[in-house]
Amino acid sequence: MSELVVAIVADDLTGAMDAAAPFARRGARTSVVIALEHLAEVIDQGSLPDVLAINTESRHLPADQAARRVATAFGQLLPLTPRVLFKKVDSTLRGNVVAECLAARRCSERGLVVCPAVPVQGRTLRDGQVYVHGEPLAASDYGLDARSAPPVESLPMLFACKGLDIPVIPAGETPDAADAIVDAVSESDLRILARRLLEHPRRWLVVGAAGLTEALAGECFPAVSAAVSAAPPLDKLLIVVGSRCDQARRQIACLCEAYPDLPIVHAMENDSALSAVSRHRLIIPERRPSSRFTAEQVAQGMARCVEELLKLPGRAPLLLLTGGDTAMAVMESLGVRQVELEGEWSPGVAWGWLDGDRQRPVMTKAGGFGDDALLMRLGQASTTRG
Repeated sequence: MSELVVAIVADDLTGAMDAAAPFARRGARTSVVIALEHLAEVIDQGSLPDVLAINTESRHLPADQAARRVATAFGQLLPLTPRVLFKKVDSTLRGNVVAECLAARRCSERGLVVCPAVPVQGRTLRDGQVYVHGEPLAASDYGLDARSAPPVESLPMLFACKGLDIPVIPAGETPDAADAIVDAVSESDLRILARRLLEHPRRWLVVGAAGLTEALAGECFPAVSAAVSAAPPLDKLLIVVGSRCDQARRQIACLCEAYPDLPIVHAMENDSALSAVSRHRLIIPERRPSSRFTAEQVAQGMARCVEELLKLPGRAPLLLLTGGDTAMAVMESLGVRQVELEGEWSPGVAWGWLDGDRQRPVMTKAGGFGDDALLMRLGQASTTRG
């Protein structure tokens, strides 16, 4: 069995994908297991990748259930003795961050080093408090997340409420306590932290987001500094936007303004656009945003719609799945176990192959990720490529 360099445990699918993608971009063999229930089967295949990420699908579960799923994942990964053990958390602290970290800490018996900063996305950590483009997290747009609002308290307070006092270490300094929360306001801060962590990698359970995996990837696979992955096949696109957050809506509006003839399928309505002949399609839940459907209903409706479109004759399109719930529902409906990652189309937009099948490309991004023009740029890239 090959050596596992990095093991990543994430609480949702898009998070697992974007945390693992920087390693794939540098040429590491990287696989994302879409659900905890498939992990044992993937491990038993015998040939491990360099980097293995697992989605526990626990962000929206009660804290005790989330902790049990994380403990199960770590229980299966620890016998593989990964060099780096990484607990991926949302950079805006949505979900069961503390409960999952404490469960992972108990299982691994390693010290926590917590740093969810992603400075390139404007998400920094100062005095243990997350800031988004200079605003305290609770005052940002993410504070309005209806399904999983982030906490108001700082990270030290959140852990202290559960009985663990963790000191805050200034950016650029080396963690030397049993556990530490490390500030970071720049990419340089994260690179310094990654180098320090890798001096004694099996001492730490590293907790963070894509900013820290980017830094770790550069240190673990230093021979390749530029992107080595192939370009995704953009000549035929099925853009699936299940996220109903404001940022996703702005991205849709920008895309549709640039491409007014793009066929749009409304998954939650009886829609004749399913039969339209086109290289590219966009799937969204409804013509007008509403609260008629739950997040789960939307995800399942989007998945059914994707299944219907994939039955059409011709080569399968590249699926762009936006939003963790939608990505998970689509992959489950297609019977997918894992995604073999190739890299990133752009930072935060991971891509690879469904179950390693080179005829089934997929790309994912978190619903609120990216600027307004991200989908429009994807359309421009597909037009150039086509």
